[in-house]
Amino acid sequence: MDDGPDRYACQLRVRRLGGREAQARLRAATCAVVGVGATGGAIAEALVRAGVGRVRLIDRDVVELSNLQRQVLFEEEDARAHRPKAEAARARLARVNSEVALDARVADLDGQGALGLLEGADLVLDGTDNFAARFVVNEACHALGVPWIYTGVVGTTVHGMPIVPGRTACLRCWIDAPPPPGAAATCETEGVIGPAVLVAAGFAAAEALKLLAGRLDEVAAGLLMVDAWTREARTLRVARDPACPACAGRREHLGRAADAEELCGQDAVLLRGAPPVDLPALARRLNEVGDVGPVCPALLRFTPRDPAGATITVFADGRALVRGTRDAAAARGLHARYIGA
Repeated sequence: MDDGPDRYACQLRVRRLGGREAQARLRAATCAVVGVGATGGAIAEALVRAGVGRVRLIDRDVVELSNLQRQVLFEEEDARAHRPKAEAARARLARVNSEVALDARVADLDGQGALGLLEGADLVLDGTDNFAARFVVNEACHALGVPWIYTGVVGTTVHGMPIVPGRTACLRCWIDAPPPPGAAATCETEGVIGPAVLVAAGFAAAEALKLLAGRLDEVAAGLLMVDAWTREARTLRVARDPACPACAGRREHLGRAADAEELCGQDAVLLRGAPPVDLPALARRLNEVGDVGPVCPALLRFTPRDPAGATITVFADGRALVRGTRDAAAARGLHARYIGA
């Protein structure tokens, strides 16, 4: 399909963006979106519609019915099939703009694999739901010399900050360490409304267009905070910290990963550290003790007969998502019982 002037006519008329030269820059760019659920999915759609040439979609999770209230790329059929979010997002966005090269990665971006997943990107967009992952992204982007945009949504509140290594303050200049469990509001405790997600994604995508078009002089400074309910907004100026370990090149969060993580907003625990899995062979074995959903190259979903209410999604790379508990020890026990230690 021709993606010439008619497709981007309105965008080309925005003088502050830069016209055809800016559009050519967008088409030549590669963006990586880390997490393509709520905020990340809306950001990814904005980038694809804007004509960014290559968009890498990175997500570790599968679509659930509870996602549909705020995650714009998915439909009920995706939830029924428990499709990997990265693959479901790729399929949807391919129908939006066939000229954009979409790269779906069903993967967990942690300290061990972050550099490989982000390498080659000109810009990284944050669609994660936790600060541990964001600290990894922050260090990886500093190591690669790539700008990224922090975006967070909890309840009705939106946070966002563009980060350009060597030029702006980074995430660690603002917060020295990820908040300990229970210390910060999360989507599990406060919920999320869909409109707040769209507000956050809109600001992030606009900053992305500035960065990709080379308009560094117009990139927003500091941390934006917006309440989508009250319409209150303010910007917190964040100064570069001369003692910031991340800005100085220390990599305290790269090269390691937690072996268990409770997922925000879900009754589930993600387990890491197991070796890659032969999914067809595992499916044959599990059929004896429960129900195995459709097996695809990326994952299988298993519902044991006992205990009721538990499900285990096993990924080809060895990760497992145990639903029906928030207790890491219980999740490890179910995994060892059915999948293996």
